[in-house]
Formats: sequence, structure tokens, C-alpha cells
Amino acid sequence: MQSVQITLPVVTALYAGLNGLLAVLLAIRVSLHRAKKRIDIGDGNDGALLQTIRVHANNAEYVALGLVLLLVVEMLGAPLAAVHALGAGLFAARALHAQGLYSTTGPSFGRIVGQTVTWLMIVLACLYALYLFWIGGRP
Repeated sequence: MQSVQITLPVVTALYAGLNGLLAVLLAIRVSLHRAKKRIDIGDGNDGALLQTIRVHANNAEYVALGLVLLLVVEMLGAPLAAVHALGAGLFAARALHAQGLYSTTGPSFGRIVGQTVTWLMIVLACLYALYLFWIGGRP
């Protein structure tokens, strides 16, 4: 196997920052709802609080994996346009999903498109990481 030249993940930094801000915004919404309803732990059988908690938790569940994969492909030398496409897709998908899940617990455009694009980003980044591993980095 060839030696791999690792690059600094400046594009990943952009999308980590954007997704981090989204995560904080979603966490603030949980905290504000908790304060308003005086529910310190759990959901207090409050359906709206449970929904707000799940929006935040679902975001955290997917963003972590998406950013790790983005970091890997960028550090292995993927073209910046590809890294931006994956990163922008992840951020837009998570924002759409959050909006869709806030609007309804049932199916919605935001939830369906957001989740589909999130899964697509993860699968494409996984395949790209495997390809870059196989060729020793730098396409």
C-alpha cells in the first residue's frame, strides 16, 4: 500500500461548525420547553417535549457519523467539491429533517427528504472512504 498524504480538514471544519450550531439550536429548544413546562428530566408525558427531544436526539445520532465520514474522505484527499457536496448534503438534510419533525410526528416532506438525503450522504461517504482506502488516498 502507498503512503497516504493527509490533508487538513478545512472543509469538514465548516460543516462541523454549521452542524454544531444546529445542534445547539435544537438543544436550546429542548431546554426552553423543559423550563416552560417545569420538566427537569424525561419528557413528563408531554408529547410536544418528547417530539422536541427526539428532533435533537435524531440529529445527534446521524450528524456524528456523517462528520466522521466527511473527515475521513477529506483527509484522504477527496476533491474539495466532493467534500462540499457531502457536507452540504448532510447539513441541509439534517435541517430539513428537524423542520419536518417539528411540524408533525407523521410523515412530512422535510422528514422524508431529510432522512433520505442523510442516508444517501452516509452511504456515499462510506463507499468513497472505502474507495480511497483501496487506492491509497488521493483519487
